[in-house]
Amino acid sequence: MLNYDMAAHGSESLYGYLYQRIRDDIVEGEIAAGSRLPSKRSLAEHLGVSVATVEGAYGQLVAEGYVSARARSGYYACDLPGMVAHVASPQVDAAVHASGDSQTDLSRPAGASLDAARLWSRALRQTLTCEPEEEVFCPAPAQGTLRLRRAIAAHLRQTRGLVVDPARIVVGAGAQMLDVMIAQLMGQASVFALKDPGYVRLTRIYEACGRGVRHVPLDGWGVQMAGLEASGANVLHLMPSHQFPTGLVTSISRRYELMGWASAQEGRWLVEDDYDCEFRLAGRPVPALASIDADGRVIYTNTFSKSLGAALRLAYMVLPEELMERYSRELGFYSSTVSSVQQVALARILEGGDYERHVARVRKRCRDLRDELVGALRARPDAGRIGVEQADAGLHLVLRVDTKASEEEIAVRAVAAGLPEACLVPLSRCAFERAGGDRSGAARRFVVPYDALDPNRIAILASLAFDEPSLK
Repeated sequence: MLNYDMAAHGSESLYGYLYQRIRDDIVEGEIAAGSRLPSKRSLAEHLGVSVATVEGAYGQLVAEGYVSARARSGYYACDLPGMVAHVASPQVDAAVHASGDSQTDLSRPAGASLDAARLWSRALRQTLTCEPEEEVFCPAPAQGTLRLRRAIAAHLRQTRGLVVDPARIVVGAGAQMLDVMIAQLMGQASVFALKDPGYVRLTRIYEACGRGVRHVPLDGWGVQMAGLEASGANVLHLMPSHQFPTGLVTSISRRYELMGWASAQEGRWLVEDDYDCEFRLAGRPVPALASIDADGRVIYTNTFSKSLGAALRLAYMVLPEELMERYSRELGFYSSTVSSVQQVALARILEGGDYERHVARVRKRCRDLRDELVGALRARPDAGRIGVEQADAGLHLVLRVDTKASEEEIAVRAVAAGLPEACLVPLSRCAFERAGGDRSGAARRFVVPYDALDPNRIAILASLAFDEPSLK
């Protein structure tokens, strides 16, 4: 039986404290790989806590890949191959968890758009009226203003458990600008590995920069290691907390395997695209891959586009020390691609807590829309042939439909019924290697972004005919 002093949880929630203790014991080998964990009820009775507390801790451990749940058998500790012991400090963990709960240019729900517009408008007015002119109207340094970089560093510590030096943060006008910079930093001979299915625009960006691109398939734990090794790539661009479009969360064992791959050979790098990490709708935020980076091989990137709107073009990356030195030598001549006015306004939003409050409101709105959609789908007479996958990890779920109709036929039918194209996107559009053979009996899968939904669109989607064999 697991013995923990639950009275020592301090300001941490009981389930959060239990999750941390079990996680640390698995990482340190105190709980051996393959070991069966106590049942939820027996552990709850042993520790003197509620079953819901144990259920919450087990659920988070399963979500991150430390534990596997086997039907009618129980919970088992996972093997973590190639793991380098590196666990975030309790202080950082507590800061991360205290924060609470398509990369296809999808529209945001009307309420979220208005919230962001009001927030940004107020911040700009306050910046122009309250901040010193020399700070607002002077050209920003190439990396971005020090004030914004400090605010981002504080934000990362609070929400992602990352302790970073503001001197290693680079602010840019959108994720695409940073992707181009990364391609330049890697050099002409670099080869980028991207997940398949994946974000098509990334392929086009790296190819437009003259870099080699290889597409690597996924398995149930993340990017397939054999495929990555065979690709000959030296850079892997991945979205470990919420892969687009499948919604897959990279397991902790696969994360350590990826760290081992990056460290095994000089010149290998991992680009962590954490694009919608703020919007995990159940449980705790999944820790960033960069939080276990002991060798400085992870380039961490993120954007404010999902929370404040793509039109603002605000993103940033955190470079390892080696690459920061290279950036200063080779790319430091760039002018900042974001105005000082915007940078100071964003710093104000982060410093005053307005950003976290805004994200919490958007997250709740998306959770409500998600729940309404799932409830409407379950109420259908043919609900047994419809399923939802990866509904908790970020801003979209994957809708699975067992039908003879093709994905494209269903997508056309949805548009004809009045749904915007962005509400139901065939997952096959994101695949680079098309599946061959007869797929007449295969399940169809679609990306459904919460932030493109409203009650009217949910009603249309829930009443859509999926089972007609053909539109021809």
